[in-house]
This record gives sequence, C-alpha cells and structure tokens, in this order.
Amino acid sequence: MSSLKHHLDSFIESFPKQRHLSNDPVQFVHRYDDPRDREIAGLLASVFAYGNVKIVLRSVDQALAYLGPRPSEAIASFDVRRDAKRLRGFYHRFNTSRDLAVLFWIIRRTFENYGSIENAFAEGLGPDDLHVGSAIEQFSRRMLGFGHEEFYPRGELKRRLGVRFLFPRPSEGSACKRMNLFLRWMVRPDDGIDCGVWTRLSPRQLVIPLDTHIARISNYIGLTDMRTPGWRMALDITRSLSRINSEDPIRYDFALCHLGIAGNCPKKLNTVNCVRCPIQAICRL
Repeated sequence: MSSLKHHLDSFIESFPKQRHLSNDPVQFVHRYDDPRDREIAGLLASVFAYGNVKIVLRSVDQALAYLGPRPSEAIASFDVRRDAKRLRGFYHRFNTSRDLAVLFWIIRRTFENYGSIENAFAEGLGPDDLHVGSAIEQFSRRMLGFGHEEFYPRGELKRRLGVRFLFPRPSEGSACKRMNLFLRWMVRPDDGIDCGVWTRLSPRQLVIPLDTHIARISNYIGLTDMRTPGWRMALDITRSLSRINSEDPIRYDFALCHLGIAGNCPKKLNTVNCVRCPIQAICRL
C-alpha cells in the first residue's frame, strides 16, 4: 500500500485539474456563490451526468438556464402545472421535460420541508455510519416520497422510470455514481474542483463515484479484484483507498476518472499510451 499511496499522491499532485474542469459538470457549481444555489446546481449537474460528456454539459446548462441567475429563488416559486410548459425544449436521453419539471418541484418541496438539501440528506445519516450508503438509500426514498406520481399521465410510469431514474438506491445494487459524485462536490473541501458546501458530512464517509473508467483503472492498480461494477465494488474500492488516506479516500477520484475519460487509459496494453502513463509503475495491465 505504501508504494500505491506514493504513486497516487504523486499523480494527484501533478494532475492538471483546471485543464479538465471545463469537461466536468462540477463547473456548474462554481457559477454560484450562495450555498443554496450551489446545492441545486450540483444536484442538477449530477443527476444528468450520464451519457456523452458534451450532451451532459449541454443538458445541465439548459436546465440551469430555466432557473436564471438565482436558482433557489426560481425553485421556491416553481409550480409544475403552471411552469412545466416553459421547459418543453428539454430532453436528456432517458429523461424528458416533464421529469425536469417534477425534479424542480421535488427540490422545492425539499427546501420547504428541510431548509436545504444537506439537511434532507443528513437526516438519514447515523452517528456511527462509516459510509453514506444508508443515507443515500433514505435520501432517494425521501425525494420520491413527495407524491411525484400525480404529475404523470396514467400508465406513463409503468412504461419508463421518469424522475425515479434520477434517484437510484444501493439496495438495488446500483453503484449510485451520480449521487456519490454530488456528495463529493458538496462535502470535500474547496480545492478548485470540489466545493466544500456542506458541513454535516465528513469526507471520510464518502464513497467513490464508480463508473466504467474508475472500475477499469481500479482493477489495473489493485484497488479491487471485483469485475462487476455496482455498490459492492464501489465500497471495495473505497475501502482500499481508505487504507491509503483514511480521512479523504476519494481525493483521487477526479484525476483517475479523467485519466479514463481522456482516453489515455486503454483497455488493452498500449505501448504508446502506457509508457506515458503517470501511474504506469503500479499498473497490473
């Protein structure tokens, strides 16, 4: 582990974060100063963070444009039946403008009931919880417990998941990548990438936002021997990283993920890419 820690620490210190920030949805959180606006921007940017990066950035930018310069003020007065027609141009892969309108309404109800998204999430976090798994489970149930079904035509939610797709749960086996991404942005200290908005959670409780890039690279460098991405793999990788840095295990996530996104980490041994790789010394590929 000491060798792994040395090489990962060297990698993270030399990684050009700002160069990659423009291709990451966390950029939208940095638009705002008010913590409430940052929560909203972060939740929107994370729940739609699936699919092609360019399309993700376009969709999040469009969703935030509907809310104007102060998202929290726009959300506070958002009414699905009155305002949904303004969103008709929105479409992001599995989600429609109706889903976006319902999501705005869910966020409004969250602020009305809990005062902030942080309070709603922390409600499910026990004092002895080592990680956020249980809190994610309860948060997703809470978000989908406001009665969103009333805004969908009869039978629509039998054909597709609708807004439910945006709130996966560990109990379903999901790695909950997008929710863990949101939590990373909110909880980790402001380092130019993550934003340090929340204070009721600790970085040590976070779980790696597992996607195909992180899964593949984690196998290469010995963070996990599991082959099937899911919640169990996310926990396994996080436990390995905790042995390297117990206080902030996922500080390496942004750099490792963008190493994969940039296409610099191949699926098969590549003499050109691999020889240039900053973590080649610990790779088992």
